[in-house]
Amino acid sequence: MKMREENDRYKKITEILRNSRPEIKRPEEVENEVIRRIQRESHKTGRVSEFIESLFGWVYIGWVRRSLVGVAAVIIAVFVYQQTFIFRQVKSISRQVVISGNQRSSAPSAVLDKKLMFYKMSVRLTPEGDISISGRQLEEFLESYNDLQLKYKDLQRLIEEDPELKDYIENKLSQEKKYKPDI
Repeated sequence: MKMREENDRYKKITEILRNSRPEIKRPEEVENEVIRRIQRESHKTGRVSEFIESLFGWVYIGWVRRSLVGVAAVIIAVFVYQQTFIFRQVKSISRQVVISGNQRSSAPSAVLDKKLMFYKMSVRLTPEGDISISGRQLEEFLESYNDLQLKYKDLQRLIEEDPELKDYIENKLSQEKKYKPDI
């Protein structure tokens, strides 16, 4: 019952509101003003929207969107391939031994030639023909070689800086040469 009364009231109120329209003084002016403002707003946004539509209207075409997605996938695949290739190259470079040209050997070239000949002969004399060492042994050898080079350079620097030490070492080397003949 209560619900029916509320519905009746609602209907009466809406009927009253529908029938009682507001009085507008000079409705033509209001109508003209509304139309003028709508035209002005559509004219302002018309330029921008037309420009945006002309630039990006092709995005709404289905085959263009699918093509652009395919091109993007290809570009990403090429980028990933490039990065893996570069990474592999850097990794292989980091494994290589680099000897800079400014490092000098303390032995004369004749001594190095003799050592090289000895190495070649020792390889020929081994029963299997090759000497195999593990990568770990090679790394340890290279590390110890680099450490020895650094210590040798430090020692040379110390000798050059101290004139008394330099004279002492030169005397010892000349004495040692007298007692040991060159072979």
